[in-house]
Amino acid sequence: MGLAIDLWLEARLVEGEGPTIYRGTLEHLDPARDLFTATFVAESPPGGTHLEVESRIPVGKGLGSSAAAIVAALALADLARGLELRQDTIFDRASRIEGHPDNAGPAVYGGLFLASSHRTQLKLNSEVGIALAIPEASIDTRQARALLPEQISREAAIGQAACAAALVLGLTGGEPELIAFGMEDHIAVPCRRKLIIGYDAAVRAGLEAGAWGVTISGAGSALLAFAPKAAAAEVAGAMAQALTRAGNPARDLAPEPSDRGLTIL
Repeated sequence: MGLAIDLWLEARLVEGEGPTIYRGTLEHLDPARDLFTATFVAESPPGGTHLEVESRIPVGKGLGSSAAAIVAALALADLARGLELRQDTIFDRASRIEGHPDNAGPAVYGGLFLASSHRTQLKLNSEVGIALAIPEASIDTRQARALLPEQISREAAIGQAACAAALVLGLTGGEPELIAFGMEDHIAVPCRRKLIIGYDAAVRAGLEAGAWGVTISGAGSALLAFAPKAAAAEVAGAMAQALTRAGNPARDLAPEPSDRGLTIL
C-alpha cells in the first residue's frame, strides 16, 4: 500500500542539446543513481533536446523518489514521441521497472493506493494526519532489502496479514485503534530498525506526542507516523528531535496527502 503526498517531481523536455539540469533534491544527484535520465533514454526519445528536472522529494529516504522519477520519465518520453498518455500503461511499465507496484501506484494515480492486481484506489480518511521525520542520512534500498528474511514463521505471516487488513480499514475509516494495530510490522521493521540511529527513541517520542502509530517509511531512512490531523506537525517535530538527539540529524515534515498523481502541466 502506498500514499501520494504533496511533494512533487517536475520534468521538462527543452529544445537544444545539453546535459540534464537538476534542481531541488536532485541538485547533487550521483549519476549512478540517475533513474530519471536512464529510464528516459531507454525509451529512445527524439534528439536535439535536453532535460530539466526539479524534485522536492527527498532521495534515499523511503519516500518514493525512485518511482516518481521512473513514472515521470516514462510519461515524458511518451509525450515526446507523440504518443497518447495512458495511466494504466505507465503504471504497468513503472511497476515492472521498480519490481513492485506500491510506489508506482500513488505516483501515477494519486491518493491511497492498494497494490493489488486490480489497481485499487482507496480514500484516506480526512481526519488522518501524516507526520514524517527525515534524517540527513540515507539508506540504500538494496541494503535494506537484503536484511529481510527469505523465510518467515507462520506466526509472523498471520500477524502481518492481520495488521495489513487492519491498516487498510483504519486509514480509510479513521479508526485510531486499527491504525495503531496495523502499523505493528512483524517482518521488515525488526530487521531494519538497526539502520536508523535513534529509531526506538523516535517512536516513543512520536507516540507520546499523539501519534497512533510510527514505522519506517518504505525502506527508510524516514519515519512515518499517522496521527490526528491537528497533532501531525507536533508528532513530526518530536520524532525529528529524538533522532537528532540520538546523533541522527533529521528534519520534520507534516505534508498533506495528494489526490493527484501523474499530471501534465
